[in-house]
Amino acid sequence: MFNHSLRYLFIVVLASYSYLNTVFSETFRYYGISENPWIILSVFVYICLLVWEGNRVLEKIVSSQLLKRGSKSHPLLGIFLASQLVAAVAGVSAFLLSKWLRPQHTVQEWQIAGKLIILFAFRINLFLQCLHAIFYLLKGYRQKELEAEELRAVNTQASLQAVRNQVNPHFLFNNLNVLSSLIMHKNEEANIFIEKFSTVYRTLLRNQDSNLIPLKEELEFIRPYLYLLEKRFGDGLQVNLDIAPDKLMHQVIPIALQMLVENAIKHNVVSSRKPLEVRIYTDTEGALVVENNIQPRQDKEPSTQVGLSNIRQRLKLSTGRILQVYQDSAVFRVSLPLIYSHSV
Repeated sequence: MFNHSLRYLFIVVLASYSYLNTVFSETFRYYGISENPWIILSVFVYICLLVWEGNRVLEKIVSSQLLKRGSKSHPLLGIFLASQLVAAVAGVSAFLLSKWLRPQHTVQEWQIAGKLIILFAFRINLFLQCLHAIFYLLKGYRQKELEAEELRAVNTQASLQAVRNQVNPHFLFNNLNVLSSLIMHKNEEANIFIEKFSTVYRTLLRNQDSNLIPLKEELEFIRPYLYLLEKRFGDGLQVNLDIAPDKLMHQVIPIALQMLVENAIKHNVVSSRKPLEVRIYTDTEGALVVENNIQPRQDKEPSTQVGLSNIRQRLKLSTGRILQVYQDSAVFRVSLPLIYSHSV
C-alpha cells in the first residue's frame, strides 16, 4: 500500500480531511489555538508525508530481510511496533519545526500544541497501519484464490489424464483398423463391435480437454460402451436407461457414467444366473443416478485407484458439488449432480 503510485495525492487528501475534521469539531477554538490556517494545514501535510514515507522505507527494509531469509511470512505486528518510532519522529520533528518557525507563542500554548501534534502523528500512523493490514490481507486472500483456481484446473486435468492414460487410444485405433480389415468379409457382428469400440475411444479423445460436457454427449458415449459390455457379459448384465429429455443439455463431468458402471461390474458378480441390474436415470432433484443391486464378488479385480474417489475429486474441483453415495444390503446408488446449463 505504501508504494502506491498515487501516494502523494492520498497524503494531501488525508491531511486535508484531517484538518477539516478538526475545524468542524472546533478543536482549535476549544484549546485556544490561534494560528494561520495554512500553517496548520502545512503541519498536517508534513506529518502525513513523514509517517507515510517512513512506513514505506520500513516496509522495504522488512521485505528485503524476509527475502534474504527466504521467508514467506509478513510480520504485520513487527512493522506496526516499529512504526511507532516513525510516528514519534514525525510528531516531534513537526513540533520542533513549528516552534522554530513561530517562536512567539507562550510555553503553555506550545505544550498544548505539542501534545496535539504528537497525538495526531500517532493517530495517523494507526490509521495507515490498519489500512496497510487490510490491503495486505486482501492481497493475500486474492493470491490464495488464484492459486486455488490454478490448482483446481491442474487437478481436474490430471484426473482426466489419469483416466485417458489407462489405454493408449491411438494404439487401439491402429490395431482395430487392422483387425477390421482382416475380418470384414467374414463377420459383420465383429465389425459392429469394432465400430462401437472405436466410438468409445473417439469420445475419450474428443473430451480430453473438457471439465464438463452436456449429458447428451455423455449418453452418446455410454451407449456404445454398454453395447460392448452386453456382448461381453450377455444376459449377465441388464442396463436400463431412463433419462428425462429436459436434462439432456445439463452439464456433467465426462466419462463419469462409464466409470460408475465399471465400478459396479468390478465389485459384483455378473452372470446369467445372477444378473447384475444397473439403472441409469435422472431423479426429481436434478441428479444423474447410477444404481445397481449388490452381489459381492469373491475374487475382486485389483483396484486402479480410478473410481469413486476420482469422480468425487473431479466433481468437487470442477463444480464445488458433492457426490452422494448410498448403500444398504441390497442396493448401491450414486447420485451425480447435474449442472444447470443456461442454453437449455
